[in-house]
Parts: sequence; C-alpha cells; structure tokens
Amino acid sequence: MKRGLYDVTGEILEEVLRGSNVAPTRIIARTSVSYLMLKPIMAAGLFELQRVSKRRNKLHISEKGRLFLQHYRALKQLFPCPP
Repeated sequence: MKRGLYDVTGEILEEVLRGSNVAPTRIIARTSVSYLMLKPIMAAGLFELQRVSKRRNKLHISEKGRLFLQHYRALKQLFPCPP
C-alpha cells in the first residue's frame, strides 16, 4: 500500500522521537524516504536540525512535531487500516 504524506511524516517523527539525536541519513534509511521528501517536512517546522559539528547534524522533534504526532496517533486509532 502506498504511503501518503501524513503517514510518511508520522513515521519520520516516530523515528526522531524514538532515537534522540538522530542524524538525517539514519532517518532516511529507517523510513525509506528520499531527502527530497524529508526537506518539506523539515521546512514545516515539525523537527529541528541541530549542527553538532562541521559535518554532523542531528534532528530533534519540535513542539509542533509532537502535536502533529499526537493527532496522527489519534487518527490511526479512530481509523485503523484493514489488514
């Protein structure tokens, strides 16, 4: 089944929340999305990119991202996907 934007966003935020201080490349690998898909989600302010060193960045979920994730989880409970 094809994932929509909200499903991809929810998965990305779950991964960022699950592993604090996660690099963007790890998120891309774990959720099977491209950087082109990750960029608009970053622009929406759902998580923040923190520069750790000259070549390393880490992702942190923002308050807006936590709110999105809370509503996303509630919708998944209300409308579960059929097996």
